[in-house]
Amino acid sequence: MKIGIKYISIIWFMIIYIVPDNCFAVFMDSDSSFSKEATSYYLDSIGSFYSHHDDYKKAIEYYEKTLILKKKNNDSLGMASTYESMSNSFQMLKQYKKAISYQILASEYRAEALNPYLLKVKQLMPKADDGLGLSRLYYRFGLYLSRNGKQKQGLDYFFQALNLARSMQYDKAIATISNDLAGEYWDLGKKRLSNLFYKESLAAATRLNDSNRMAAVHLNLGDNYKEEGELEKGMEQLIKALKIKEAIADSSRLSFYYIKAAEIAKESLNWKNWDAYTYKAYAIKDLDHCAIPMDKALIYENLGSIAERKKLFPIASLYYDTLMYISHKIHYINGIKAALNGHADIYRKQGQPKKALSLLIEAEKYTTENPFNHIISRNAKAELYIQTKKYHQALKLLQENISNPALNNYADKKLRTLQMLYKVNTELANYKKAFQWNDSLRDFENYLRDKDVRTKVAELETKYQTVKNKNTISMLKAKNEFYDQQIRIAILLIVVLIIIIFFSIFMARINKLKAESREIKVHQQLLRSQMNPHFIFNALASIQQMIHNQETKIASYYLGKFSSITRLVLEYSKDESIPLAKELEILQSYIELEKLRMGNHFEYKINFAQDLETEFIRIPPMAIQPFVENAIKHGLRNKEEAGILQLSFMQKRYKRKLSIRFTDLSSEGKTGTRVNINLPIL
Repeated sequence: MKIGIKYISIIWFMIIYIVPDNCFAVFMDSDSSFSKEATSYYLDSIGSFYSHHDDYKKAIEYYEKTLILKKKNNDSLGMASTYESMSNSFQMLKQYKKAISYQILASEYRAEALNPYLLKVKQLMPKADDGLGLSRLYYRFGLYLSRNGKQKQGLDYFFQALNLARSMQYDKAIATISNDLAGEYWDLGKKRLSNLFYKESLAAATRLNDSNRMAAVHLNLGDNYKEEGELEKGMEQLIKALKIKEAIADSSRLSFYYIKAAEIAKESLNWKNWDAYTYKAYAIKDLDHCAIPMDKALIYENLGSIAERKKLFPIASLYYDTLMYISHKIHYINGIKAALNGHADIYRKQGQPKKALSLLIEAEKYTTENPFNHIISRNAKAELYIQTKKYHQALKLLQENISNPALNNYADKKLRTLQMLYKVNTELANYKKAFQWNDSLRDFENYLRDKDVRTKVAELETKYQTVKNKNTISMLKAKNEFYDQQIRIAILLIVVLIIIIFFSIFMARINKLKAESREIKVHQQLLRSQMNPHFIFNALASIQQMIHNQETKIASYYLGKFSSITRLVLEYSKDESIPLAKELEILQSYIELEKLRMGNHFEYKINFAQDLETEFIRIPPMAIQPFVENAIKHGLRNKEEAGILQLSFMQKRYKRKLSIRFTDLSSEGKTGTRVNINLPIL
């Protein structure tokens, strides 16, 4: 069926130049031989045609037409695809906010509503009415696209966000966005642009005097150098980052810094330090602020690699499972891919190439536009083909890698590619090629694994540790001197304080007794004022009347509500303030009582703003009840019609407001008298 529809669509697409638009309107409105599904294929094809020829306005017209048909057919996936096409077209027209709204619709039809990056974009949409709001929106949407494998498309939004931040000279936003933009360019193999944006981020962080941001940029630059094989420069940048964090006594994301030090040690073949830094990162990962979920994912990735190196495959497998769990939870695509690759590597080393290959194919589903992912995937598959003696297939993958300019950005992957090229050509008896690759391998190996480089990295680390120890000793001496001085001052102060204490203890006792007496009086007044005696009398009278009328079930329900509100009032009367959620619990019981007492003569609604956190907002107990009582009393006075009591809790920026309104309905269903009371909430 679908093949037939596609052929029909192709025929329709071929006659686009000879059939006028008004003829297709006839096809859409009629139930002729052309099915609605075939028509939607046709309209999508025309939309794509115009989009490929840069006529985005015309493309949008056809996408809107196909949406009508897809809605009638309940084609959710088709609608998601069309909404995404419309989003791309609006992006090309520089109508970014509209493009984002259509992408949100597409993601909802694909059941991505719980994606954390998308949720943040949705929260920012209503607030994006000025330069700062738009900058935040574009930045967050760029993150959403990037984390979902659309890095190149996300770059446009990052740039828009950065340009808005530059125009406002808002250094905080410039530092954040340019740092992320640098990371995106690095992932896409654009080394020069990556370093350029890291420098812009560093300049903005320096203007802010934000040591934490400066440390983060130094760390990222170090990671760039490490990936290029310039381990000495990488270690220099890492040490700068660590020194800044120590100077400000900042432990935030310290696990991440240790992991980066571990990766540099790994690249310089220093297994001891690789293990040591990884275990340090693991030891502090659960301390406050020391690691975010993505940092924990990197820790488990390194722990898996270490266990694999030591041939502890069951333990390595457990680490990769944990990496997979964390990565799925935070939608970390690179982590999912790393976990699958790790498991595949274990199967390869255990002599199970088929299982390994199936996992590598599964991992390719998570491959983003990052050239690193493609390079590592080809290398892994080539290793499996070598293991199964499929040398020609391995050679094809390795030639793709070696011809990719981005390979020069990843020194260890280039080294592995050269090693396998030498081995494959040897097995295929291409000895001349094998000899050439062997020369290239030795030259690159000497450059990368040069003893002097490793020595310099070790020297830098030693100098850093020495300076760190000296600073620690100096700091301890200064602390000791400070403590001695404090002790002398403290002794003098104690003597003076003892005299003052004995002199004033009698007066303090008297003042305390007076304060307690006043507190008891105020407490009693508050308790008496919190429940209207008239309300208590009416409630008890209503219960008595129900008992006389033998309405025992209603009387029992009413009495239960009355005892509940009495208990809550007495329980919270000693507190100066209670959470708004608890106040609403009291209020709801009170309204139910009033509603029952008045013969269900009115209904009520309680509305909240979505971002109102009722568990954290505190107000005096029973602060709202008198206003509600007043609204009911005046709203129902001399009224025969039923009424609606509406309580609306609103939040506008930093202000919170409660609106109480009692509306009675006339026989024609029109709104009658209204009583409005506005009360600010603390």
